Amino acid sequence: MMLIKIRNNTFRINPGQNNAMWEYINTGKWEPHSFTILDYFVPENGIVIDLGSWSGVLSLYIASKAKKIYAIDPDFICFQELTTNIALNPDLSKKIESYNLAISDRKGMTRLSARNSYGQSSSSILQRKRDTEYSKEVKTLSLLNFLEQENIQQLDFIKMDIEGAEFYVLPEIGKAIKLTNYPTLYISFHYNFLNEHIYHQYVNSKFLNRALMKFEKLIRFSIFKTKIKLRIMNLFDDLQNYKYIYTVKGELVSTDFLKHHFDFIKNNDLVFTNKKWS
Repeated sequence: MMLIKIRNNTFRINPGQNNAMWEYINTGKWEPHSFTILDYFVPENGIVIDLGSWSGVLSLYIASKAKKIYAIDPDFICFQELTTNIALNPDLSKKIESYNLAISDRKGMTRLSARNSYGQSSSSILQRKRDTEYSKEVKTLSLLNFLEQENIQQLDFIKMDIEGAEFYVLPEIGKAIKLTNYPTLYISFHYNFLNEHIYHQYVNSKFLNRALMKFEKLIRFSIFKTKIKLRIMNLFDDLQNYKYIYTVKGELVSTDFLKHHFDFIKNNDLVFTNKKWS
C-alpha cells in the first residue's frame, strides 16, 4: 500500500503495475491544472461522472468534496485497480459507484485495444494498427443510455479522458447534457489517436503505417488532414449552449474558433461551462 498526498488530501493506494506513475502523482507535478479545475468547477455536494477513471486518482480526489461520483473505465485491469483503491478509502467509497464499460455513441459491444498491455493509459476503442492487444470485448453505452440506466437527473460535472472515444461521444452528447442542464465538461482530446485510427482504416500494412507516420513527423504535414478535419469540424455542434470555453490555462476560446482551427485540440484540453472562470 502507498499513501498519496494530493493538495490537502491523503489517499491509500495499491499502485499495482503503475508504481512509477503513482510515485510521480505523489510529487504533485502530475496535471496540477486538473486539480485546479476540479477545485473550481466541482461544487460541494455535486454529482460527477468520471469517464476514463483509470485507477481512481481523480475519482478519489473528487470524492473528497463531491456528493456522488460515477467512475467509468472499460479497461479490465484499470477497473480492478480502481475498485481496489476505492475500497482502500472507506470514508470515500460510499460516494463512488464504479462501472466496467465504455461510453461511446451507442449501446452495444466493441473491441478495446492497447498499445502494449492493458492497464496502461493507452487502452482505446479507437482501433489503431500499432496496438498489440485486441482481444478484449467490452460493453458500450451512450452517455444518454447511462444516465437513463442509472436514473441520473442531476449532474454537475463530467471529466472525459477516454483515449479517443471522445470522437464518438461528443457528436451524440446533446440530449444527455440538455437533460442534465449542461454540466461543466472537462475534456482531454487525443488527436494523435484519431490520426492513428484513420491510418488503421485506410492503410492496411503495419509497416507502412509506421513509415508514413514517421514521415509525417519529419515533414510536419498530415497526410489525412482533410479526413481528420471532417471528423472534428462538427464535434462541438452539441456544445453551442455553453457560454464559456476555456483552455486549462483559463484562456477563452469560441466554437467558431475551434471550427476554423481544428488542430487546436491537438495540444489543448478544454473546459465547456456556464460558470465564469475568474
